[in-house]
Amino acid sequence: MQSLLLLLIISPIWQQQSSILRRDSAAGGIVAAFTFHSTSSSSSSSSLSITRIGQRITVSSHPKDQHFKPARGALYSTPFDLDLYNDNNDGDDDDSNNIDDSEQEDLRPPLAAPPSTQLILGINKYSHDTTLCAADAQTSRVLFAVSKERMTRSKHDGGNIASLVETCLDVLDLDLENVVKVVMNNHHHRILPLVEGDVDHMEWEEGLGINGGVEEGYSDEYNVLESIDDKMELSHHLAHAYSVCAQAPFDTGMVVVMDGMGETYRVMKKAVEMGDETYVSDFTLCNNDDDGREIEIVPRNLEELAAKSYYDWREAESVYTFCKDESGLKVKPIFKRFTQENSPPTLYNHGFENMDSLGALYSRASSHIFGDWNACGKAMGLAPWQDHAWDSEKEGEMKQRIIPEMIDTPIVEGTLYKDGDLKINRMSMKGMPFISRVDSDMFDDEGNMIRTKRYDFDDNDYKGPTEEKDGNEKKSENGSTTIAEKQLPTRVALDAIGLAARMQTDLETVGMDFVKHFKEQTGETNLCLAGGVALNSVLNGRLCRELGFENAFVPPYPGDDGVAVGCCAYGLFGGQAGEEKTAPKLWNEPLSPYLGPLPTLAEMTEAVAWAEPWLDVEIITDEKRRIDILVEEISSGGVVAIYNGRSEMGPRALGHRSILADPREKGLVRFINEFVKKRESFRPFAPSCLAEEASDWFDLGDYAAAANNNVSPFMSLTAQVTKSKRDKIPAVTHVDGSSRLQTVTPEAEPFYHKLISAFYKATGVPMVLNTSFNTLKSEPIVETPRNAVRSFLSSMGTIEILVMGDYVIRRKDANVRRLLGEEQKNGLMTQPSFPIRAGAVDYKNTFTVDKDDISETKTVVRMPGRPMHNPKDEWFELVDDLEGQLLGLCDGSNGVNEIMTQFAAMTGDENQQFDKITDYDQVLFENIIRRLIRLNEHTLISW
Repeated sequence: MQSLLLLLIISPIWQQQSSILRRDSAAGGIVAAFTFHSTSSSSSSSSLSITRIGQRITVSSHPKDQHFKPARGALYSTPFDLDLYNDNNDGDDDDSNNIDDSEQEDLRPPLAAPPSTQLILGINKYSHDTTLCAADAQTSRVLFAVSKERMTRSKHDGGNIASLVETCLDVLDLDLENVVKVVMNNHHHRILPLVEGDVDHMEWEEGLGINGGVEEGYSDEYNVLESIDDKMELSHHLAHAYSVCAQAPFDTGMVVVMDGMGETYRVMKKAVEMGDETYVSDFTLCNNDDDGREIEIVPRNLEELAAKSYYDWREAESVYTFCKDESGLKVKPIFKRFTQENSPPTLYNHGFENMDSLGALYSRASSHIFGDWNACGKAMGLAPWQDHAWDSEKEGEMKQRIIPEMIDTPIVEGTLYKDGDLKINRMSMKGMPFISRVDSDMFDDEGNMIRTKRYDFDDNDYKGPTEEKDGNEKKSENGSTTIAEKQLPTRVALDAIGLAARMQTDLETVGMDFVKHFKEQTGETNLCLAGGVALNSVLNGRLCRELGFENAFVPPYPGDDGVAVGCCAYGLFGGQAGEEKTAPKLWNEPLSPYLGPLPTLAEMTEAVAWAEPWLDVEIITDEKRRIDILVEEISSGGVVAIYNGRSEMGPRALGHRSILADPREKGLVRFINEFVKKRESFRPFAPSCLAEEASDWFDLGDYAAAANNNVSPFMSLTAQVTKSKRDKIPAVTHVDGSSRLQTVTPEAEPFYHKLISAFYKATGVPMVLNTSFNTLKSEPIVETPRNAVRSFLSSMGTIEILVMGDYVIRRKDANVRRLLGEEQKNGLMTQPSFPIRAGAVDYKNTFTVDKDDISETKTVVRMPGRPMHNPKDEWFELVDDLEGQLLGLCDGSNGVNEIMTQFAAMTGDENQQFDKITDYDQVLFENIIRRLIRLNEHTLISW
């Protein structure tokens, strides 16, 4: 097989011999070719504004020399596009100096802080999950927090924080001069002495595009923050500890931190020995502790081992106690286990896959199954299938029972707190990873691969919904419509289930023993959890229910995004116990998870105008009516999305950036997984339940009463669904009867609570199915209004409604009658529409020639200006040459009739008579219309 790749940026002539059906006798211009790189688009000739008319809105176009102006109160720069709302009317008198103080105050962003605000920044940088958290140094109020992934649209994105600092200051309408202290962490290596101590060298790296300089902003002042005098680093696990205990809803307790890898032993030890005041770790706290208590370390002879080992040792699991009183917050390290770097840290992911922490072992299983060390949540969802069984009925064969085989030998066993007692067996995670395995049952009898998704399977009782979903229906032999036939697990899926179940079982066994031991040793009755392992909601649920704790708290961001919150908390409260005059007020309750940017009406209006040709939009200011529309759609089996207020901090969607559906409809599990989220069907969905009703539907344990049933506000715990209720909410009941629960209160989220309450009133079920609002592969939760609109459109109609602020948005169907001039308005026929591309377009052709000289051509296009453009998968494959020709001809100056005439000119048959319509002509015409509709549905053209 031979492949030839051509990137065409010239204007070649497409040739196709065909007869073209002309709809009427009108003659059009002749075009002999079309341009491959075209700049013709609606955005180049006009701008759009939106006007309220009753409960509908209209979108009007304006000449290009006019500028789109939102309401005066919304005119300010945004962190996403600083020039978006600038008034650039050339020739207009500049009256900005005439704005009085009250008007100037109205121009500030909605989250603007007082100009005198002093900021403390907590930062996790250079590693994965780069995140920033900003608080008022005087009041201790957290003003803003966001992860870099939300801005860059790359999940778990790392690197420098220049863009985040700029965004933060823009949102708060402050400057670098307002920043008085910076606390940061990067657990891969030190920041201040090793990187930012030599900014000239950073510029050298940036100029060569090496190391951290591969990314824009590396040596930028907004990343280096060289002008800030008070900068320091906090060790990794200590930052995790501060992220949770500082906001725990109780004054004393125990913090357990378990993750993949933390700080290195040599760095922590060296900083104490050198008296480095810019770095604080557990060893620093112990060294400064008045009672002289030493932290318990495993292995006990770590100093000796570290002196002899090739590589360093890293934090694995840690335990702390804390106390909050009038003198401040005091955190005391109790225990720390270190794990050795068993391979060179310069190799893949710092040799993480060979470390012996609980988090690293779980990530190794995740990598073996999914090829992604950070897909531990998927492995957790896969594990409960271990106890499921499927009936296999093949034609001509007897019914067989398919059962996953459990791995008998534990991967990890023993105790974490006894030196040398932990035993690890990696044999089940060696050899060919499951993600790379190709078994015979993935192919049909002719050798065609029919199971490209290794882990796509349903439970044994699955029946596809009969409700028709546009574009997704599959006709059965009797003509009924179903979404999909039941999928049985492949052999590799069964093996993956066995590995996931073994790893989850071992994690729970060892983790429960670890926490129980230190509960007894410390005597603490309140539990805090942090670190990546605390994202395992199954383990969290057991720890909280079964070990007798009076209270438990897990923040919305126990992973490394929470490190920024911990650094910020240390900047506010660390080292200040006893200094009442200088210490700011302690946090006396959990922080709100809604700490991200607040989208404005102007931003939402711009996003709607950006995609107006593909949207049907209403403005509904009545909140109850918006809720009624959502409830009606959800209860009838539809899928909706809500985009409301500030974004959530952390990996869970908690009602501000969520996709919602009916928990009573089991068939929605496959439908949402396959068509909305475009992922494997085994993955479960979470319920968002009214906290006051949760105990009637879930086994919450004895400690739930103390929390007024609000045991899992951040979707942190998994609980068993009450057996009598499981058949009522099958879409949120996992195969083992469990649910990863979110409890919702009116105080924490009024709108979301009202919505669920309305659904409860309509259906008798006090919860909705909730999953994160993101429909593009490998993207995080949507952040901006444009993200929301793009994700909504990319669902290809599987999401019926998007509610964004007061906007109620549906997808607009391609109007063929308008295209052909057959639509009536006020009793009159409208003029035909002229299809126009959404932006500049690049074409790329691949010619494949096999050994028999049979060639095959594939054409893909890239159009960054279209609303559904995906930068990670930016090339869109066209159906055929005809679709490519049509896209090239859609320049806004031709209707369908003119396009037909131009096709005739290309074929050299300009004078062809169309008095007699042949079957071939009719088929060609229908194919052209179908392709125009397809191009419209994928937002490449509009009319």
